[in-house]
Amino acid sequence: MIQTKKAIGFFYGLGFLTFSYLFIKTIQIVSFSDFSLFEWQLKQTFQGSLQLPYPFIRTDPSLEFFPLPNLFFHLTNNRIDSTFPNLYPILLSPIFHFFGRVGLQITQLLLFFLSLWLFFQMKRDHFLTLLLMFGASIPIYTNLIHDTILIFFLEILLFYVLHKKLISIASFITVTLVWMRPEMVFLILLLPFYFEWETIWKKYIVWLLAIGICFVCINYSFFGTVLPLRIFKNGNFKWNLEICIYLLRLLLEQIPIFTLFLILSLYQWFQKQKSFHSLALIFITALVIILSPNTGGHNTPRYLYFLTPFYLFSIHQIVKNNLVKEWKWMITTLLISFYSIYQLNYQTKEIIKISKFQSNTLSALKEIPEQTLVFNNSDFSFVAIPLLYQNKNLILLRKSPEESGFSSFLTLNKINSFVFVELPPSPYEIPNPLLISNCSSNCKYTRIKTSALPNTMLPIIISTYHRNGDSETNF
Repeated sequence: MIQTKKAIGFFYGLGFLTFSYLFIKTIQIVSFSDFSLFEWQLKQTFQGSLQLPYPFIRTDPSLEFFPLPNLFFHLTNNRIDSTFPNLYPILLSPIFHFFGRVGLQITQLLLFFLSLWLFFQMKRDHFLTLLLMFGASIPIYTNLIHDTILIFFLEILLFYVLHKKLISIASFITVTLVWMRPEMVFLILLLPFYFEWETIWKKYIVWLLAIGICFVCINYSFFGTVLPLRIFKNGNFKWNLEICIYLLRLLLEQIPIFTLFLILSLYQWFQKQKSFHSLALIFITALVIILSPNTGGHNTPRYLYFLTPFYLFSIHQIVKNNLVKEWKWMITTLLISFYSIYQLNYQTKEIIKISKFQSNTLSALKEIPEQTLVFNNSDFSFVAIPLLYQNKNLILLRKSPEESGFSSFLTLNKINSFVFVELPPSPYEIPNPLLISNCSSNCKYTRIKTSALPNTMLPIIISTYHRNGDSETNF
């Protein structure tokens, strides 16, 4: 392992400078996709509510027109809950409120470095700690509003308390992780290969079951289901080969220590040395890829991040049995660190590009005088979530207007004008005119204007509808 103090200092300094540079570059980015949902939850939580607001809950109790995709919310007794667990907004909403996005980024960066420190306290190995810092694209999330860094910190904390044999705390953290990220259930299967399990497994299982039952009871009382919401909302799982290939590519591209782990495992097998932990880890990696319900949506292998420390544990066990010269580890660390810095910089550029699109689109939508915006694409409605704080009503069409009773919904809520925002090709069209059923007067919405949304990077079309509009038509 690396023992030269200058080399150690160089790599830690390189990491600090890299993350500081990326922090400065991303200060002005605007949240998009499910980052917007996390930001919404942070604001709601500080206002004292763990539920998502919806002004039409009385007239639309089944949430037919709620602006989020079905996967991201759960309805219980007229209460709308995000499927993202509330631990992240509960812990970090005060920081976000008082110190803004910059304060949140600094907090997450500190959590990441604290994770590295705990890992070093456990393993006492600078080489492994440096590989944890550079061995995956996890640090990209220090600059995003997302729970990935908190999950990473809790996982390292779990390993640390297991190392200290604080079994009850370890069991509580384990259940918390599984409830926040269902893929963490595989973590339980891997723990016996890397910790002194013979003396603690009985106590660990007892505490795990007891705390798990408590979580099930609490979850059922709040949400009406014994399963974590993320599992419950992904009940219609269908295996997809394209998703598996995509995740495997991301794994190889963005978790370079996985490749190092594979190379060392192959070397060990060629030496005819038994390695059950390596076989188990490869099997679990394949299983996570196969069972992933989707790609994760961020162009990152975030469903596989929790395996990063286990790759390091296996590398450490293999290296203990095969002495490797110091200069080889220095070159390995140098190559992985430079590759990871390149990857992080590339990903940051992509995030900034997407954020610019988000910012331009939001600015253009904000200028629309009508209060109600209607979308027919759930991915696109995500973009507009920040407009909820600009007194805009957001409506999502999940079916055709005729099938969903859209015109009746509009009249019931006394909405006399709206703007239809679409990105062709459109899954559902709004007819012109939009007729209102069971109506005696003013029985249609007429399209009075159609134009391109200005200053955006995509061909977004906006169409203004008024109830019995008599303005001059402009197509």
